[in-house]
Amino acid sequence: MITDIVILQLSDGIAVQTYRQSDAPSLSHHLSKRVWDNLRNRISQPYTEADAASWIDFCNDDSHRVRSGKWTAENGSEGPPLPTSFAITVNDEAVGSIGLEFMDDIYFRTAEVGYWLGEEHWGKGVMSRLAPAFVDWAWQTFDILKRLNAETAESNAASAKVLEKAGFKYEGRRPDMSCKNGKIEACLIWGALKPR
Repeated sequence: MITDIVILQLSDGIAVQTYRQSDAPSLSHHLSKRVWDNLRNRISQPYTEADAASWIDFCNDDSHRVRSGKWTAENGSEGPPLPTSFAITVNDEAVGSIGLEFMDDIYFRTAEVGYWLGEEHWGKGVMSRLAPAFVDWAWQTFDILKRLNAETAESNAASAKVLEKAGFKYEGRRPDMSCKNGKIEACLIWGALKPR
């Protein structure tokens, strides 16, 4: 089990690192109802310390790693298996999450980027600085990737701006795609291609 690996260190104490069990209380605190309103329902609300601890165990389990490094059709990826979901920390406090969900079947060279940030840190440029660095890290670390996907609720303009700063292009609008808190809303589809 790999723990305490910092994959990104930005200025002002902002970092992306592997989850630690000691992050559970902070993650539970920061994943408020307002944050959850922009996430998928597979994340529980209220988000308890037990929920956070289960997520940390899942992410730190060796069976959920993805092989990194150079990829070839003959050999697959040749680097060590790495985690794909991480804590966003500010001054060593876990205040959010960012990660990659690798797809399968004919889409195996694609991953979806997902993230959330505690509302105490909204509007401070944390995600606008962190997301581009994370996307660069993903391209450099997982040679298998050719494409990254993301989606936002149409009402979440802030997240759309974060994706644009990270190199994503708007690819389309899917009307009536999601239903959150009883409200049906369009989803915006975003994509980024690996730089050549």
